[in-house]
Amino acid sequence: MNKLHVLFLFISSTFAFGQSYAPAPEIAGSTAIAKDSSCFVAWATGVQITRGSIDISTPTLLWATFGQESYALGIAEGDGTNVVSLGDSGIAVVTFASAITNEAGPDFAIFENGFSDDYMEFAHVEVSSDGVNFVRFPSHSESPVVVQLDNFMFGDCRMVNNLAGKYRQGFGTPFDLEELTGNPLLDVNAITHVKLIDVIGSISEGIGTTDAFGNLINDPFPTPFESCGFDLDAIGVIHQLPLSLNEQALSYQLYPNPTTDIIHLVGAIHGEVRLYSLEGKLLYLEDVNGNQHTFSLKKLDVASLIMEVQTNDSVWRERIQLVSSH
Repeated sequence: MNKLHVLFLFISSTFAFGQSYAPAPEIAGSTAIAKDSSCFVAWATGVQITRGSIDISTPTLLWATFGQESYALGIAEGDGTNVVSLGDSGIAVVTFASAITNEAGPDFAIFENGFSDDYMEFAHVEVSSDGVNFVRFPSHSESPVVVQLDNFMFGDCRMVNNLAGKYRQGFGTPFDLEELTGNPLLDVNAITHVKLIDVIGSISEGIGTTDAFGNLINDPFPTPFESCGFDLDAIGVIHQLPLSLNEQALSYQLYPNPTTDIIHLVGAIHGEVRLYSLEGKLLYLEDVNGNQHTFSLKKLDVASLIMEVQTNDSVWRERIQLVSSH
């Protein structure tokens, strides 16, 4: 069977399957949330990545390497490069300055770097209120598994639900904690950790990843590149618990961000402020002691960087975006 016949078979089969869920961004009924939406009150401040394979069916290809952990921090970039790739079955555990809470509607959204509405790389999403016990959002894929999707074939976001990566770059996939209420291992009003687990898009039994109903999830596989697997851009928080007095002491206000040059850091600090490039290179270090601090960034000649505040008992990080003044 030639590739044209295979492609025709795949396209034809999509009409025999359901299209039960929300459509692509900027289409009526879509649940996608733009990265610059005013609904976001905070962004991720910490992340730990466990890289997966470049191609889990070919172990000699080793591990995904694209992007730095810090790319997942701060505001969503909405482009194809400022992301960290998880690789096949890779994992990201993301934390926040204050806990996410369950209120009306979606409570957080996850951003991937898909370049179009129909090219998607997925991840399962789990949350925890103690960093130990994680509960998974019940995913569902109606996508046909007649033909394996590859790098030149496309899917339909209307066929998937509760999988990160449903929407193209610049648009977050929302998650509503109300769906997880009643689980004795989870406090949906105090979510401290969000975990993403790359979906291996193979439709081969024993390799592929299944949804909550046991259906194989079909996304492009293999993608044997250093940027394989789910590509995490950011996680935006929509509903968040107010900071306690203790948390306020460990959290800081950074403004304006984005900035053309000057940035202000507010918060009681006795320690070091470090500025890093997104590649992890130390650009600037200063010992600080006080409540308000101002830094000039123009001489650093970078488009974005990470500010790190290190004290005796805490580390705080935030991503800073620099924009041209012209």
